Amino acid sequence: MAGGTVIRSARGAYLALAILTLVWGCNWIVMKFALQGAHPAILNMQRTWIAVVVLFAVLLWRGGPLWPASWLAVIVTGTFQTTINFSATTMALAEGGAGRTSVLVFTMPFWTLLLAAVFLHERVKGTQWFAIAFAVLGMVLIVEPWNWHGDLQPKLWAVLSGFGWAAGSVCTKYFQRQHKLDPLNFLAWQMMVGVLPLSLIPLLFEFPPSQWSVTHALLMFYVGGVSTAFGFLLWIAVLRYLPAGTASLNIFAIPVIALVLSMLIFGERLTASEWSGIACIGAGLAIVSWNAWRASRQGDTSPPPPTPLEGG
Repeated sequence: MAGGTVIRSARGAYLALAILTLVWGCNWIVMKFALQGAHPAILNMQRTWIAVVVLFAVLLWRGGPLWPASWLAVIVTGTFQTTINFSATTMALAEGGAGRTSVLVFTMPFWTLLLAAVFLHERVKGTQWFAIAFAVLGMVLIVEPWNWHGDLQPKLWAVLSGFGWAAGSVCTKYFQRQHKLDPLNFLAWQMMVGVLPLSLIPLLFEFPPSQWSVTHALLMFYVGGVSTAFGFLLWIAVLRYLPAGTASLNIFAIPVIALVLSMLIFGERLTASEWSGIACIGAGLAIVSWNAWRASRQGDTSPPPPTPLEGG
């Protein structure tokens, strides 16, 4: 069980973190394949419901409080973290390459720094400004706003996904200051609330039916059950044995895995401008990760980093 009976040491936690990083990196490719058998709106709803069922099953099995500590926290966070983030990610993948999509979604740490400065009154300081500058430059180079042709729309969806993810993370930290939020309980409920608006979309619009097969069912199980639900449970277990800053270093590897696999499997090719942008975002992520690692080494008792869910 990911809650702590399998991982019993720091060495085991490092191994689990490596497996988890690979699972989340591969998730972008699996989602791209799953979109071949379902409309983005339908796939997004179905994979989220799968994750919700798994998380609530574990919540019931674990025992403890079932109801959320704050409905306001659940609704606000669920809107950003699940409704906006998940929807925008799926739309970006449906229309664009998995590699560049994952990189743009992982601008999330930079959005978080800016939003936290405004709503949590946390100062952006030192090298964090360099990280933000690298991220902004990288986004501009990848999105190429001077080129209004081609695949601009999926790039904007990906940026919106990163923003929604960051906003959800800032909301989580904001409400944690007011309530004692259990991580599993909170994620399960905010995901449940966030998927409800997505579930209304098929009732309002007509979409082609999903092409169900054994392969598609396995893909959906991976995306919803393994990557999202089990991934979160494993992340909780990892944080019990590793410092938050050290564990958060996995964020840097996930888009790299997705980009390499997308190039190998789908033949995704990037322009010189996009490569330059990815390098800039990578430099910014490296700065953020280094700061987190250094803080953990110095005994910083700040709260754990936002849960990456399935890597976007």
